[in-house]
Amino acid sequence: MTHKAYPAGKPETFTEQEFRRIPSRFLLIVILLILSSSLAAQYLSLRIVDSSGQPIENVKVSHGKASYFSDAAGLVNVRSSGDLLVFSRLGFEELRLRGDQIPPDMVVVLETRAIQHPLIRVTELEYRSSTPALDVHLIHPDTNARAQGSADMLLGSSSFGSSDNKLLGERQTLSLLGSLNRHTLVMLDGIALNSAGEAFDFSKIPLSQIERIEIIKGNSSAYGGSAAIGGIVNIITKAPKRLDQAEFGISGGYGSYDMFGQEYQLSIMQKGLSLFAQYRHYSATNDFGYTAWWDPDTEYKRKHNAKTTDNVYLKSAYRTLQQSLEYSLSQGSFVRQLPGPINFPDLYDDSRMNGSNEYHSLKHNWQHKAIANEIAAFYHSDFSAYRNLEPSNPVNPNKYSQSQQNFGLRNSFSLISGESSMDALAEIKRLSYKFIQYNLYQDTSSILRGEQDNLAVALRGGQKYAFSILDGRSQLSLRGDFGNTDTNYTWRAEQEISYQRSLKYSLGGTLGTAFSIPSLYDMYWIGDSETLGNPNLESEHSRAYSLRAGLEHERWQFKAAFYNNEIDNLIQWRQIFLFGSRWQPFNVGTAKIRNLELEGNWQVLKPLSLFGGITFTEAKDFSLKSDGSYSATWGKYLTYTPDLKASLSLKLADEQRAWSVSWNYTGRQYSTIDNAIDPLPGFDSLDLSLMHKFKVLGLDVVADGGLKNIMNKWYEVYAYTPQPGFNWSCGLSLSYMLF
Repeated sequence: MTHKAYPAGKPETFTEQEFRRIPSRFLLIVILLILSSSLAAQYLSLRIVDSSGQPIENVKVSHGKASYFSDAAGLVNVRSSGDLLVFSRLGFEELRLRGDQIPPDMVVVLETRAIQHPLIRVTELEYRSSTPALDVHLIHPDTNARAQGSADMLLGSSSFGSSDNKLLGERQTLSLLGSLNRHTLVMLDGIALNSAGEAFDFSKIPLSQIERIEIIKGNSSAYGGSAAIGGIVNIITKAPKRLDQAEFGISGGYGSYDMFGQEYQLSIMQKGLSLFAQYRHYSATNDFGYTAWWDPDTEYKRKHNAKTTDNVYLKSAYRTLQQSLEYSLSQGSFVRQLPGPINFPDLYDDSRMNGSNEYHSLKHNWQHKAIANEIAAFYHSDFSAYRNLEPSNPVNPNKYSQSQQNFGLRNSFSLISGESSMDALAEIKRLSYKFIQYNLYQDTSSILRGEQDNLAVALRGGQKYAFSILDGRSQLSLRGDFGNTDTNYTWRAEQEISYQRSLKYSLGGTLGTAFSIPSLYDMYWIGDSETLGNPNLESEHSRAYSLRAGLEHERWQFKAAFYNNEIDNLIQWRQIFLFGSRWQPFNVGTAKIRNLELEGNWQVLKPLSLFGGITFTEAKDFSLKSDGSYSATWGKYLTYTPDLKASLSLKLADEQRAWSVSWNYTGRQYSTIDNAIDPLPGFDSLDLSLMHKFKVLGLDVVADGGLKNIMNKWYEVYAYTPQPGFNWSCGLSLSYMLF
């Protein structure tokens, strides 16, 4: 090595050649530093959404002293070196993850701060569905409180009502906001189940198959088509949640009236493949005691009421980063004894109905950045057969069967660009039906067949924006349904503004139209000698608006909403006199339904929460005669529409155990269209549920129990159809992680 000497008294200087080497050396050092830092840090491109798939803006992602915020599309880029990442936003549960434990391009799902059952989850890439309504409401099955079925869970909200028996295994139809039960459109993973005008039986979808339920209140045909006059209930089914794991579960239950149930479940998810399979069996005699208003001192027993059901559920999928292929099947069968009204028990003590249903769907999802597309093929089949051949009083023996198939294709496309969103949908489907009526006296039968085709196209656009200190969201949906003989155009406009500081204040509203085609059973009813069909029925149409306001705090929430709905061409059954007394459906005119809904929840302490809701309803018939004069039902209340529904629940829960008590009240309701008979009185019910979780020999064990109608009150929801008094149930579930 040589050293250079410089004259004394002069500062050291670099030669021109050495000076030129500095940039290259410095650049090399910088490159080495960048490469070394990249070994200790990774860039995560995350998308943050809520449980409905809607992107969440302004989510704060913190690690160390650095903070990042998600944009309007829910996207955020985070540079993490394995530090703890904290996701936080008012109204959502805080989520904590280590940066080195999640892969890039993951979707982070934040759950709203649910007072009843807080839930947080992070999943692999979820495929975005169509933009939801601005006022969509989510209900998750509460794992800390016992619910006997999907209808039982929904009836915990004051927005829903039912005139059916609440025991498990019974037929369960629901009305939303005081509308008729056939005016609630029910969808399974976004595909309509009852768009042919009939009420949907929720007992066909067991609660154990449900991941969550999305509810859109008010006129919603622009989102789903026919039958959405009262709103939409979209049931989202379960899928495996734990990556690279397999789990097997078994559960059983016992209860009042010889109730017995058993269930087997298998969940596997490994790499891109997933499988969720379930089998469920249930049986009960359901012969319960009751008192009658004409003899309150005597207790009778409702006999001939046994129920048996079997359900199979399967969902399988293959997923990549941008695509997924998914198949699902929900299949069930039932046998039900039908005792009929208690004022004529001997006319129906040999009646029974058996039936089956199959709901198949095959979906392909493709998603790339802001674009998503889903194509779905579906096939639905429902069958039921009724017989009442040898009753004690053989005045009207009867036997008939009916079947219905619904199949088609649907394609939906969505685009998110900044703060704008756009969705397009096209759907084609065919509905075929068959009725067989048996003539028991001549040993013959008559068969009626028919088909209905429908083509639907829809567009939806949404925009988010800031106006001074306010955040705004607007959305407009348009849809056209083109049937064999009927064309229906519907629309829905939505607006919401919010202001957020320590509290979140929000105001919103909707305005739109809806329709419901006449039920096939109304047009071609041939299953009862005392009824006649009416093939000349026209579709019902409605116009509605709603206004809502809300306050949201970290520990409490309060919401108020007003709904106004006006229905034209309302279909009702009326008594006619043609060769004796008969019943026949008609388009009778106009009905107006108004609702005031108040809801609130409060997390009193960390394990203690309180929830309550009340809905006031005024539902009246304003039908006119053909000459313009008032009809006999003008200004009368619609039948079986309570004027008030209220609920209140208190829960004490932690991760291992829970205790909850709930109170529900249903107001008075009329049972005749002319309101000539006094309304059925209001009634209330007090229920209690208990749950305890623990581990035994590597098994996750859940023991639960429920007490219904603790005060043993006797009441009727439907005339001459009593409800059970005090009843109980208990269950035990075991699950084991296979790998």
